[in-house]
Amino acid sequence: MNSTDISRGADLLVQRLTNAMAINGAVHAESVISAMGCVAGYSCQADVRSEFLLSGGNDESAVFDIYSDKNDRHYYFGELTDRLLIGEGLSLWAMISRASNALPDIDEIMRYVSSAAGSEKFGVLRNCTVGENMFSYLKNLWQPMSELSIPYCDAGELHIVFGAAVTKLIKALSAQGADPKEAVRIAMESAVSMSRVDIREAWR
Repeated sequence: MNSTDISRGADLLVQRLTNAMAINGAVHAESVISAMGCVAGYSCQADVRSEFLLSGGNDESAVFDIYSDKNDRHYYFGELTDRLLIGEGLSLWAMISRASNALPDIDEIMRYVSSAAGSEKFGVLRNCTVGENMFSYLKNLWQPMSELSIPYCDAGELHIVFGAAVTKLIKALSAQGADPKEAVRIAMESAVSMSRVDIREAWR
């Protein structure tokens, strides 16, 4: 891992996303944080797929605990993804939590997302209003944002670039008056939710 490249990639992601979502030069903090969190969360699943499926030749069921709901949407849970989400080292949570002195309850966020899967609540951020739901953010942003980040990291490090980007974004918005604890909560609720989805179903 090249930390300089990671930082440069994160800066570029923040710049591109804030420019794309700006209206009259200003961004809606909750919306842009959720959008970046959604892509960061899916990057954890993408890194697991890259390491254990594409290169390792494993079947999905050997890597993920897969569940389906009454609408035939699929959800991908598993220890490997959770390590990149909330584990030690360079997980999303370990990185993003540096953006605030006061932190939300990450265990509560994990439990809530698990309980919401399969319901109309899944993918809808709690306690605030944003421009789009999480599926829309992921659908519109994953391809361009992931392609933008690839030159700045090695295989399996997408979540590190996006984790750095979310952290930088929250710090910048907090300096402009956003509540850092709530920003971390929005980012992680979005990230955990979108780490579970089948991205092909975001187009439904």
